[in-house]
Amino acid sequence: MKRILLIAIIAILPFAGFSQSIFEKYESNNKVGFINISPKMIELAADIGKNTNDPDARNLADLAKSIKTFKVMTTEDTDISEDIHSWVNRHLKNSSLEELMRVRDGDTNVKAYIREGRDENHISELLMFVTGIGKANVNINGTELETVLVSLTGDIDLRKIGELTDKMNLPGSKQLKKATKH
Repeated sequence: MKRILLIAIIAILPFAGFSQSIFEKYESNNKVGFINISPKMIELAADIGKNTNDPDARNLADLAKSIKTFKVMTTEDTDISEDIHSWVNRHLKNSSLEELMRVRDGDTNVKAYIREGRDENHISELLMFVTGIGKANVNINGTELETVLVSLTGDIDLRKIGELTDKMNLPGSKQLKKATKH
């Protein structure tokens, strides 16, 4: 029994470092813009939004209630962009994410992947990967972006996710909104 356990541990050991999220790897790197909104902050934002007369704010509050994690990472560094791209490819091979859409606009590429949720209109995960932005001269706070990676998890209504990204003016949000309309 000990021998089987030892073999299993040795077999799994190479994947221990692989499980580190790309977000964890770069969250403290000064060449990366990083946003991680905690579930508590999402809950607070949803509570604030539901106490308003603005229908858009209410819709966002309803959508926010369904989100568990929200992470965004941006960089202009080409080496980090390549590492993120490699991580996305590995993550896609080892997960049950399926492609939602792929858009190329000039040199900019937008790819969105989802993990199905409780029914056909809900997802449990959205991963959006945008590359080649630097060639499009997108500038946020004085930084020319090359790559954006967005990760959302929760019980998310796919029909409303385009609204959220559109309100935040994230690169690729217009394409995502079009792809999720039924």
